[in-house]
Amino acid sequence: MVELSDDMPKNAAEAANYIFTVTKPTLNDLKVMVMLEAAGQGFYAALTDAAPTAKIRSLLSKNGQEEMGHAHRVVRVIKQVFDVDFTIPGPDENPYYTKPAGLVVSKEMLDGITQGEIGGEALYEGWAAALGDDEAARLFRQNGKEERGHGERAQKAIALLPV
Repeated sequence: MVELSDDMPKNAAEAANYIFTVTKPTLNDLKVMVMLEAAGQGFYAALTDAAPTAKIRSLLSKNGQEEMGHAHRVVRVIKQVFDVDFTIPGPDENPYYTKPAGLVVSKEMLDGITQGEIGGEALYEGWAAALGDDEAARLFRQNGKEERGHGERAQKAIALLPV
C-alpha cells in the first residue's frame, strides 16, 4: 500500500473533495491525482458491471480505460516538473482504489458523473495555466479534453437507459 503523508487525504472521498480545492498542484497533490485517476478505473469497472445494456457498458468501460491514461500523463508531469519518478500503484497498493458493489446506473448517477467530469476538465485547465510548463500544460489539457468526453459519454448513456 502506498504510504500517504500526513497532508494527503486518507480515502477516495476525501481525495476527490480535496483535489478540487487545489489551484496550483504540489508534488503531493499530483501524487493524489495519479492515485485518484487510477482508482477511477475501478469505479468505472463497477459501473460497467452494473450497466443494464451492452451499449451503456461500452461507454462506461471506455471512460474507465481512459482514467488510467490520465494517471500516466500525470506521472509524466511529475517527472517533467519535479524530476521525480512516481509509479502508478496497482489496485492492491492504491489507498483510493475501490470497486463498489451494488451500484445502480441511473440518470441521477450519470448526471452526477457528467458534472464531476466537466469539473475535472476545468481543474486540469487551471493546473495547465498555473504550472507555467508547456509540456505539463499540454498533458493536462489532454486529460481535460478526455474528462469532458467522459461527461459526454455519461450523457449518451442516459439516453440509452431503459425506461
